[in-house]
Amino acid sequence: MQKSSDRFRLDPALVRYTVSEEELAGIRPSYIHHRIIGQPRAVEALNLALAIPAKGYNVFVAGQAGTGKRTAVMRILKDQPFDPHQLRDIAYVNNFHQPDRPRVLSFSPGDALRFRRKVHDLVETLKERLPTVLEKSGFREERDHIMLETEEHEASALQSFENDLSREGFTIVQIQEEQEQRSDISPVIEGTPVPMEDLQKQVARGALDPARAESLRRRYYQLMDQMNQIFLSLRGERLVAEKKLRTLQRETIQPLLDRLVSEVTDVFQGEKIHRHLEELKEDILENLELFIPQDLSRDQEIQQELQRYNINIVLDHSNTRQKPVIFESHPDYQKLFGSQDSLPDSDGTQGFLTLRGGSLIAASGGYLVLRAEDVLSHDEIWASLKRALQDGITEIRTPPSPFGGPQQNLKPEPIELDLKVILMGSEQVYEILFHQDEEFGKLFKVLSEFDSVMANSTETRTAYLDFMEMICEEERLLPLDPGGKAAIVEYGVRLSEFRDKLSTRFSLIADLIRESNHWARLDQADTIGRGAVEKARDMRRFLHNLPEEKFDEQLSSGEMILQVTGHRIGAINGLSVLDRGYYAFGRPMLITARVAPGSDGIINIERESGLSGEIHDKGIYIIQGFLQATYATTFPLSINASIGFEQSYVEVDGDSASSTEIYVLLSAIGDIPLRQDIAVTGSVNQFGQIQPVGGISEKIEGFFATCRLMGLTGDQGVLIPRTNIQNLILSREVQEAITRGGFHIYAIDTVDEGIEILTGLPAGARGNDGHFPKQTVNGRVERRLRQMAEQVKDFS
Repeated sequence: MQKSSDRFRLDPALVRYTVSEEELAGIRPSYIHHRIIGQPRAVEALNLALAIPAKGYNVFVAGQAGTGKRTAVMRILKDQPFDPHQLRDIAYVNNFHQPDRPRVLSFSPGDALRFRRKVHDLVETLKERLPTVLEKSGFREERDHIMLETEEHEASALQSFENDLSREGFTIVQIQEEQEQRSDISPVIEGTPVPMEDLQKQVARGALDPARAESLRRRYYQLMDQMNQIFLSLRGERLVAEKKLRTLQRETIQPLLDRLVSEVTDVFQGEKIHRHLEELKEDILENLELFIPQDLSRDQEIQQELQRYNINIVLDHSNTRQKPVIFESHPDYQKLFGSQDSLPDSDGTQGFLTLRGGSLIAASGGYLVLRAEDVLSHDEIWASLKRALQDGITEIRTPPSPFGGPQQNLKPEPIELDLKVILMGSEQVYEILFHQDEEFGKLFKVLSEFDSVMANSTETRTAYLDFMEMICEEERLLPLDPGGKAAIVEYGVRLSEFRDKLSTRFSLIADLIRESNHWARLDQADTIGRGAVEKARDMRRFLHNLPEEKFDEQLSSGEMILQVTGHRIGAINGLSVLDRGYYAFGRPMLITARVAPGSDGIINIERESGLSGEIHDKGIYIIQGFLQATYATTFPLSINASIGFEQSYVEVDGDSASSTEIYVLLSAIGDIPLRQDIAVTGSVNQFGQIQPVGGISEKIEGFFATCRLMGLTGDQGVLIPRTNIQNLILSREVQEAITRGGFHIYAIDTVDEGIEILTGLPAGARGNDGHFPKQTVNGRVERRLRQMAEQVKDFS
């Protein structure tokens, strides 16, 4: 006799899913190994952003890890057309008027190095030729004339003063004070100069008349004033002579310097470059002593001071043959925006040499790729990056240290930027930034979203085969035979969770190929076959299934109370999935319900204990809405019901158990036993329609494993939403068990269909009299709910 549930049992042909080796053999490879597979939307978004030069067309690349975001982005960026005219070399030079504000010069690619060599040659030429120029007869004669005239005037003035002193009985003496000598005047007594401080001693001995001593003292101060005036006048005349000499030097050197600077100016065009060369020329004329050897002991010091004319290149494109693409994997402030080293000199004239460019400067004219989480983890970096993109400039500065300490005083001129920033992150990060940062949408106008799945078509399977071949060739792995290729494609389908889709998480596909190669080589095989692939998947499962093993141990020992045979009232086996990232598995979980008359409604035990997520809470509210709309249309819903996940000590979230909770609640209300050999999954809406859930294959395999552990009876199975049939990609063991009739899958569309399978009773439809038939599940539930409403009313 056919059971009522048989019409919902899936034919094994619908459950079975494999990839045909013959079908793959008929696909001809395209041999395009480095194409971007399955991401047309993301690629189109990237190309759009890269093609529009307007401000703000930076890109946020979103998608799951392993979908090849970084590989695809880097490949697209490096394939962009290269125009060297869009690149600029960038250098800092000394600001001779304000050394603490270095200036920026920009050049065509390679010109910064040439400019630095030209300026270096100019300085070296001056060092070599100035001494020769200054030894020419015309300069030497004029210099000697100025010096001789000055010295003769000094000698004449001093001689006249000394003659006046001699007539008045005084003479000039030199007095040693510590390490210096100074000129003084002493009276001459009996032919011997006597220091002024010794006059009183002469008076005390009677050798000098006191009146004479006083007269000498007064005259001494008068003569000292006169001598100081003469020295001051001579010092001024010497300064005039030195100025004449400097003017003579400038006039002598000017033609050579003008010619050397003009040779550089003719080669390098640009107003700022020419202005710098003019200021450099003036500074050289003001510091000619650096080019004329005088004191050989100062040679090293002079060489250091000549660095003021150097050029600090912070960006050099002399060897660049494609647009710059910079991926900063560990960004901090200095790496992104540049840094200032410690100043090498006290006066700051060489501070510009301490400036170092960061990735933002290095990417100018091209692209800077960053991971969103790296940038957002530092508030200062994110704020500065936005500011740079808004203003189109960046400054090299040292951010304030959290520990204090000295800060650099340099305020270098900002550098103009011409780049696009590509920020990579998850969809969640994008949504947070877009809604919470009002500037984000203006600066990152393009979202390039990488999908985790693509259509399962001949074209995409061809791309899969090309990818497999590329991995094997590049990493020198064994070739895949048809069975191995089919197994890899099946794995890709399973990762996608849709039969008509393939996963684009190619990092996981590549890992499986590498691990399969390992096991194939251990077996001394010449190719990677299906067996090697399945061995790799089995070993991956073994390495990650410790929690699964512990669960099974609890079942075997009786510590986990669960039954997979018989019937129970108010209890049912729900299905859950534990996803460990690299490996996910499903296991049944006992869900129970207890009811009584009352007005509290449905009590979610998980929520009351703080173990219920928001989506699971939503599912409980939907269940209450379903009960009210289905049964309590002519009387108030007066129920105290508690629903709980037994022996569950972690947070429960998601609504995939909402249909399961309805079944167990109806069982408890109507006092109707439920089959324990059928586990249930499926979301539900307020109309009682069953909705699809995720992880369907893992859930089915999990219950099958539990039944196998506790004893397969041939009647066990899983109740799933009909809309999940397209997601069935089961293991070969489960497929074979279903084909043999040892395990079953039931697919339903409504709660009524599910309750019929679980109870063996008809669900019942509301008749013309407005009531459900008495011996149906719905009739018994409605009758009991009405009784509870009356009990509550009577008790009140």
